[in-house]
Amino acid sequence: MTNSRPLGRRWFLGSVLALSACSSGAVPRETFYRLGAPAAPQPMAGGPIKGTVEVPPFRAQGIVNERAVLYRESARELAQYNYHAWIEPASMMVQRAVIEALRTARAFTAVASPEMRQNRDYELLGDVREWEHVLPQAGGPAAAIAVDISLRRIADNREVILRSYKLTEPAAGETVDAAVQAFTTGLDKIIAQVLGDLAGLPKQP
Repeated sequence: MTNSRPLGRRWFLGSVLALSACSSGAVPRETFYRLGAPAAPQPMAGGPIKGTVEVPPFRAQGIVNERAVLYRESARELAQYNYHAWIEPASMMVQRAVIEALRTARAFTAVASPEMRQNRDYELLGDVREWEHVLPQAGGPAAAIAVDISLRRIADNREVILRSYKLTEPAAGETVDAAVQAFTTGLDKIIAQVLGDLAGLPKQP
């Protein structure tokens, strides 16, 4: 007589595995984002400020400086998307964008980062305070950006610019992709304001 127990056991295990596969569903895919191509600023009115400006790494506090994309569903609550992240923290992305814009606009004679170890005439510091995807129930869809900028003249240790730049840029939709484009456009507008303030400064240190 043939023993049917091994066959029955194999059938049972196969059924369990099949049911487990059906119930688990597809694993969500992680998606990483970079800012879009920035708007190319025009050369700064009146020519460059004479001297070298150094742009150290920008700062950001707490979860604002993590790579997960932040979203806001109410005025007082922030959360992080589980499967949507930036390729690098907000402070690094904003610093790189500012350096590129200063060079493209020829805002100073030279623009350096600290690792270049150049003698500097100015130091430009930044602090990213807001970098949030605003959802419709909180007034969106939009990207909320707030950056504090300080420009210090080294010779007399005087702050010649100290200003908070803040805006909420509407997004074309509720998706993270639409928010990324709004972040790109919003940051372009903030950088344009920074360049406008720099254009009003004396050209000599």
